Amino acid sequence: MANIERLDLVDLSVRYVADIPATAVAGTADGPETWQATVAVSYRLDGWDTGSTDVETTFSFAPDGEGVKIAEIGSADGRTPLWLAGPVKAVAVGRTLVLTRDGSGERASALAQRAVADVDKVLPRWRGRLVVEQAADEQEFDRALGAPRAQYANIAAVTASVDGSLDAGSPVHVFLNPAVFDTIGRRGAQVVMSHESTHVATGATFADMPTWLLEGFADYVALAHSGIGVRTAAAQILKRIRTDGLPDTLPTDDDLSPTAGGLGATYEEAWLANRFLARAYGEAKLIAFYDAVNDGTKTPEAFGSVLGTTEAAFVQRWRADLRTLAR
Repeated sequence: MANIERLDLVDLSVRYVADIPATAVAGTADGPETWQATVAVSYRLDGWDTGSTDVETTFSFAPDGEGVKIAEIGSADGRTPLWLAGPVKAVAVGRTLVLTRDGSGERASALAQRAVADVDKVLPRWRGRLVVEQAADEQEFDRALGAPRAQYANIAAVTASVDGSLDAGSPVHVFLNPAVFDTIGRRGAQVVMSHESTHVATGATFADMPTWLLEGFADYVALAHSGIGVRTAAAQILKRIRTDGLPDTLPTDDDLSPTAGGLGATYEEAWLANRFLARAYGEAKLIAFYDAVNDGTKTPEAFGSVLGTTEAAFVQRWRADLRTLAR
């Protein structure tokens, strides 16, 4: 009840769906008289989310005197909203809200506020709000996303719909992975937060666009006013180019998979593609190109209709830029 009041949750409903066989659930409270069930939960963060979150999670029940109590919420499988995992603190400042389970939230709040300012400088038309969820540990992070542990083990933060839906009306939050995010310095953490905030601002979480554009554009926005030099921000990919040579193509979706090797360098490669596009055609053209693809235009068509070129010609010019940087 405290979390419901603290977060001003509205449109709240909790519905018992079905019992779960005892052998089907791992990682929940155990006991001879304890049982688990799937429960449908619907809610909305008033003033922050425009739509409701609808999620099914696991409740563990146990006898309590003459009645029944909720012994635990969540399991190793499925999705568990952060506010159901235990007491949550809310830090709301301006257009940012941080939900945290570790009792702090001030650092993440400061980063979120700067992230909104960073996005506004490149995308001033965005006047939306940013919600950040900060889990207490990696297990809570995985459960909040309903993800297997290995999927985001090397990722500092993820922007995703809260209920895992691909419906464009679903609330989208930034989820911090404490196992990674808490280990990076202030400057790196700011780039991560501004990057993820760009995903929120553009609504591209549900878009069908190549990952090099999705992630590279987010890094472009995060780094555009960061004061970080290109050879610092691109140190890994420039080192790889000096060792292995220039890439022949833009990074593929597989190259940028969360479990791919050399991910840091490949993210930098995607950023440099977006950076070069902005330098060669202007930032307004980069934004127009991104918007066109985000709105459904196929990337090869956008190269022609927005930039007046082809992807192959663009790649050749970009490779020349990479060769210059690598020197």
